[in-house]
Amino acid sequence: MKKKGDALVVVAIDFGTTYSGYAYSFRAEYEKDHTKVYSNSDWRSGDGLATTKTPTVILFNEDKQFCKFGYEAEAKYNTLLEDEKAEGWRYFRRFKMRLFRGEEKILERTRVDKITKNLMIEDEQGKPMSALIVFAESIKYLKNEFLQNTQVQGLKFDPNNDIHWVLTVPAIWTDRAKQFMREAAKQAGIPDDMLTLAYEPEAAALYCKELTVQKKEGAESSSLSSFEPGQQFLVLDCGGGTVDVTAYQVQNDGDLRELQRPTGGPWGGTYVDNQYTTFLKELFGADIWSEYSKENPEDVLEIQRRFEAKKKSVNASADDQTTISFPSSLFAKYQIAKNCSSFEESIKKSEFAKTIKVKKDKLRFDHQLVKAFFRVPIDFIVTHVKEIINESKKKGRDIKTILMVGGFSDSSILSQRIISEFKRITVICPTEAVNAIVKGAVIFGHNPNLISERISPLTYGISVNTAFNNKVHPAKLKVIYDGKEMCTDIFQPIVQIGHPIRVGKEIFKHTCLPTRALDTEATIEIYESSSECPMYTIDKGVRRLGDLTVSIPDTSKGKNRPIKVEVSFGYTEIVVCAFEEGTETQTTATFDCLLN
Repeated sequence: MKKKGDALVVVAIDFGTTYSGYAYSFRAEYEKDHTKVYSNSDWRSGDGLATTKTPTVILFNEDKQFCKFGYEAEAKYNTLLEDEKAEGWRYFRRFKMRLFRGEEKILERTRVDKITKNLMIEDEQGKPMSALIVFAESIKYLKNEFLQNTQVQGLKFDPNNDIHWVLTVPAIWTDRAKQFMREAAKQAGIPDDMLTLAYEPEAAALYCKELTVQKKEGAESSSLSSFEPGQQFLVLDCGGGTVDVTAYQVQNDGDLRELQRPTGGPWGGTYVDNQYTTFLKELFGADIWSEYSKENPEDVLEIQRRFEAKKKSVNASADDQTTISFPSSLFAKYQIAKNCSSFEESIKKSEFAKTIKVKKDKLRFDHQLVKAFFRVPIDFIVTHVKEIINESKKKGRDIKTILMVGGFSDSSILSQRIISEFKRITVICPTEAVNAIVKGAVIFGHNPNLISERISPLTYGISVNTAFNNKVHPAKLKVIYDGKEMCTDIFQPIVQIGHPIRVGKEIFKHTCLPTRALDTEATIEIYESSSECPMYTIDKGVRRLGDLTVSIPDTSKGKNRPIKVEVSFGYTEIVVCAFEEGTETQTTATFDCLLN
């Protein structure tokens, strides 16, 4: 960390499902005020409004070369569609979640093996392209935006030496998904030794904790006391795609200790959007909607954007209707397909008569109908939080605060539901919930030691051999080594799931022996599993992370040559070291979790 520690500035990139942005702070200023973090608040939307983030959309030309990102990509693609020149162009929207398409739960670990360097994802028109290129070009754009904007301000940095880059990732992502993002950042031109991954809920917790420390008179005592030593709190990170839930305790020195491994699911704001789209298919008819989407993709994009703009303003307690404009071409399409004179008259006679009113080119949605779009994901979130709090109580913990962050937390329907469901718990919704993560990631970049302890999300171990027992071991794993029957592929746990880990300060050790007496090399195979005690490395749910080879040239002692295996956990990496006892020859590896 010494080189990162020497950086003049820390820049965090928040690469979100729906919106992305960056924030930064100078080391000299951080030492005086941890919360003095700057962000770009000048992204310009199509209607000229300045926002703190830009949509996570990217456009490539016919030659698959990067063209535009964010609002500019939306505007360019709409123009191409209107001019009927979009053929061959690649437009990707909300593609971050496509790494996990088809999963009912984001934690379904079997999906991990499909995240490879050669992974392909489809654009809005179903055309495939390298996921690594799509992600890398997106990160490169955000990186270059920072460099260009600071250069305009008269500041020049060497991106390879002066900047410590931090990239945010959901805490519930698998190791391989996190490694994919690291690989994308490398392809974007960010040096690996100047890159740190920050878990989104941790970053948000750090920012809010630091913010309360800096508060002046007039601050709410509840928010201040929530981050006093000994206090336990839950971070509910509700983003566009995923929801991460993690519990922490404030230590006496102010550092944070993770109380349980991160959990969650794909219940973010895009779930609401999908519910809305499903309803439109029912309203207009699946066939009509499908044909219209293919014929008028630019109008469908506008329909989606208008709902996105309305979504945050929907109030849980008010009973106001939600009015959204629709292109007249959609109503015309419906009238032709249904052979009717008026869409409005048709709706009046349908099952939607009580929930939808038609006013020229606008639809007025009944308040209860709009709330129904939110119901399923919010029910998932509430149920999951209740399970975590109940589990915490059984373990003697006392969660007194829920800290809501992430873009979806800005929804009053969500926040008011959380407040009503957990009346005995203080619910804090920071005024800058959408920026808490990226600003907290900057703080984490300056001082990762603020996270003192994590819970192991998986069981990590190595493959070993043991004497074969035909009453216990399967025959297919029997091998003969030096004339003895041995069982191979035994999973030897080194760190078990749920075990507390002192980050950067704890080493887990195991001793093993060479396979054969005359071996001059020993290969240590590293595995991970979502099970607490898997028996074999070929069991379901066990995945091979990689291996490292140790030189053991002196065969005079036969198999009596103990090999020490040490596993340590950095802030975002797993490091394995192996060496023969009594020698100075050792091998260290940080594993590439991606399949080639």
